[in-house]
Amino acid sequence: MNLAALRSQGRTPPELAWPPFSWLSSGRAPRCLVVVAHPDDETLGLGARIGRLHPIEVVHMTDGAPRDSRFMPPELVEIGRERYTALRRDEAARALALGNVPASRLRCLGAVDQEAIEEAPSLARKLLELFARTRPEVVFTHPYEGGHPDHDAAALAVHSAAVLALWNGLTSPLIFEAASYHGARGHLVTGEFIAHLGVPEIALRLSDEEASRKRAMLACFTSQRETLAPFAAEVERFRPAPAYDFRRPPHDGALHYERLGFPIDGARWRKLAVKTLTLLGLEREPCL
Repeated sequence: MNLAALRSQGRTPPELAWPPFSWLSSGRAPRCLVVVAHPDDETLGLGARIGRLHPIEVVHMTDGAPRDSRFMPPELVEIGRERYTALRRDEAARALALGNVPASRLRCLGAVDQEAIEEAPSLARKLLELFARTRPEVVFTHPYEGGHPDHDAAALAVHSAAVLALWNGLTSPLIFEAASYHGARGHLVTGEFIAHLGVPEIALRLSDEEASRKRAMLACFTSQRETLAPFAAEVERFRPAPAYDFRRPPHDGALHYERLGFPIDGARWRKLAVKTLTLLGLEREPCL
C-alpha cells in the first residue's frame, strides 16, 4: 500500500509514516519484516540498520540459485543447484549473525532465482498470511526499478499483500524501500533510487563502525564476490514506497536485467504481473 493510501486509511502511526523517519536510527524500532528477493539483498539494502530494527523475520522470496548455470559463479557450477542453494543460505545466516539477527529469523518462500514472477500470486498470499500472523508496522523491500526481475516481483508481491491485508481488515504495514540498483541511466547505478516526485528519501551515512560491520557482513557472501564488487558501504538510502503501476515499465529504455540476457524480459514480466493482479482480484487497482 502506498504512503498516500495509508495516510487516508489512518493505519500507520504518524511517527512512522512521516519524515524525518528518525526511527531508522534511534528511538522505538517498529515491528518490521524484511522481504527481499535473494540472500544478500537484505545486507546490501540495510545491513547497517538491520540489527537495530530487530526484524521479526528476514524473508527471502527465492532460494538464490538459478536453474541456468550460466548465471552461477563459474567456479561453483559443478556443485549443482541444491548445494549452491544451501551455500547461499549459509552465507546469509553468517552475515546476519554479524548484524545480530539470529538464523531462526530467516525464512525462504521457495521460488527459484529469476523465476519469482512466475509464482507471484502464491508469494503474495504467503506474505498475507505472514502479515496476519506477525502484524508488522513496517515492511522493507525492493523498489520497482527493473534492476532484477526478482526484485520487481518482491515489490509486486509485497504491495499486493498489503492491499489484501487492508481488504481483510488487517493493519496494512507501511512499505519502506531500501535502495538497490537499476539501469535507468543506461548503465548500472547502485545504492540510489529512481526519483519519484513527492516521495521523500533519507540517506544515512554509516559511521566507521557501521561501515566496517557492513563490509564484514558482505564479505560473508563469498559466492557473490564479483556481483557485490560494485556496491559501496558508506551510505544506506531509504524511502516510503511510491505508488507503482506494475503494468508499465519502471523507466524508459532497456531494463538492467534485459542487458544481462536474463531468460525473461520486461514485456514478459509485465504480462505475468497483470496475470498476478487478476488472480488476486487486484486488476482494477490502477496503482499499488
